[in-house]
Order: sequence, then structure tokens, then C-alpha cells
Amino acid sequence: MADEDAALARLYAAQRTPRERWALTIAAAVVGLGLATVHWAGLLAGGALVGLAWPTLRRAFVAGLGFAALVLVTTTAEFLLAGVLERSLAMGQITYLAVAIPVVAGPLGASTRGLLPDAPVTAGEQ
Repeated sequence: MADEDAALARLYAAQRTPRERWALTIAAAVVGLGLATVHWAGLLAGGALVGLAWPTLRRAFVAGLGFAALVLVTTTAEFLLAGVLERSLAMGQITYLAVAIPVVAGPLGASTRGLLPDAPVTAGEQ
């Protein structure tokens, strides 16, 4: 029990320190992008990881949307570099689905932040 409390206190401290929070967010986004290249469930995992870096559920949800935007930008860049962006955009409903999945999965994964209480204003409070 003491180990769990110490881990939660360390997470709260990282969430309340801007430099650590952004470092965690970037690392989580990189891991999430890597997982998303293997399976679509990586979008949920990436959203969850990004969301856990933020101190409140509302901010985690916004971070999940940011992760979704990063996924869409990365995918667009990959298609552009491969020379198939125009063809992929012409696919109609499949293109809409390819855009909707990350936009839903990122914030949905980030909603796992709601399983923990919001971080206290200062890491020492509990």
C-alpha cells in the first residue's frame, strides 16, 4: 500500500511540474505512435499514456485530442512521402473512417485518467 501511495505521489509531482509533464507527454506520444503502427488498439493505449501525464481529466481529454491530431498529421505525412495521399483521400467513406478512428480513440483512451483522482494543487497535499 505504501508503494502505491509513493507511486501515486510521484505521478502527481510529475503532472504538476511542467517540464516533467511535457517530457512524459512526448515520450507517451512516441510510444503510442509506435504501438499504433502495429495495431489500431495502439491509438487507445497512446491516448491512455498521454492522458496519464496530465493532472486532471479535462486536460487529459484535450491531450488525447492532441494525440489524435498528431496521429493524423503523421499519417498524412507518411502518405505524402509515399506519393499516395491523393489516392487515399479519394477513397471516400474509408477516408472518413480513417480520420474518425483516431479522433475517437485518442480521447477515449485518455479518459482512463478518470480512474485516478485529480492531482492535488501541490504534490504534498493528499
